[in-house]
Amino acid sequence: VLDLDIVLWSGGIWVSPGLAIPHPAFRERGFVLSPAMDVAADWRDPVTGLKVRHLFARLTRRSAAPR
Repeated sequence: VLDLDIVLWSGGIWVSPGLAIPHPAFRERGFVLSPAMDVAADWRDPVTGLKVRHLFARLTRRSAAPR
């Protein structure tokens, strides 16, 4: 069994009934953005225009804020 999640790709945006790339929630998921930083920190999200490094910084800044 192979479970493959396609979160990012260089082809822009793809939407079909069973698949959306980039994944709609990847911007809020540290378990996605952290490894993406290692392999594609300068990849630009075609929806927001932000680089992975900026999305990750926003996410980690938010989670580090006192509650």
